[in-house]
Amino acid sequence: MKYGVQMYAIRTLCKEDLHAGLRAVADIGYDGVEFAGFFGHSADDVAAWLKETGLCAMGAHIPLEEICGDTDNMIAFHKAIGNHRIICPWSDIKTAADTRAVAKQLAEALPKIKAAGMELYYHNHNHEFAKDEDQYLIDILAEEVPELKLEFDVYWVYRGGEDPIKYLSLYEGRTGIFHAKDGTMEEGTLAGKGNVDLKAVFDYAKAHDFSWAVVESEATEEKDEQIEAIRADFAYVTSL
Repeated sequence: MKYGVQMYAIRTLCKEDLHAGLRAVADIGYDGVEFAGFFGHSADDVAAWLKETGLCAMGAHIPLEEICGDTDNMIAFHKAIGNHRIICPWSDIKTAADTRAVAKQLAEALPKIKAAGMELYYHNHNHEFAKDEDQYLIDILAEEVPELKLEFDVYWVYRGGEDPIKYLSLYEGRTGIFHAKDGTMEEGTLAGKGNVDLKAVFDYAKAHDFSWAVVESEATEEKDEQIEAIRADFAYVTSL
């Protein structure tokens, strides 16, 4: 299993200088990055920076509107940087009807994404673990789009009141990557400082041949603190 970082974790630096952000991640020792925006940089520039740093573009969080409304250009950009995981990071679903509407949009974009040799994922927060029609919204979404893959954020699964390993197991074959995040019911924390049993999650992921564990910290807007947070997270998750 390889180790990646969701670049939102160092968003302050990335907004200033994405190239410097990639160098910082590589210097810490991560294998790859999951992008959270490109700040106006071209695909050629991003591809060159990835080559220079030796980092893999293991995925990218892309707004639902871009995935579904600008599919062709989105695919072309991500082909150029070598990314084949298209990840919807958020949708404001509150009801089963909302969820089915989002599912319809994703299902319509999916054939083009698959034809390009890419995979479409959905990344959860805790609000997808609200129930409507006696089902969690995340389960309705997964049921509506059977070919949709799922990037479970284990902290947000926990925060939604569920067991992360239960959900990784429930959707075995549709996962393969996960967000290795920690926290309490009140806030996210550094890895190893919260209530999520990351050791058990990593044991499960390794036993089931997951390809990537992706770190993400969100607690601070201060640039140096963000870098130190992903450094501490890397030290902890690689110790597991």
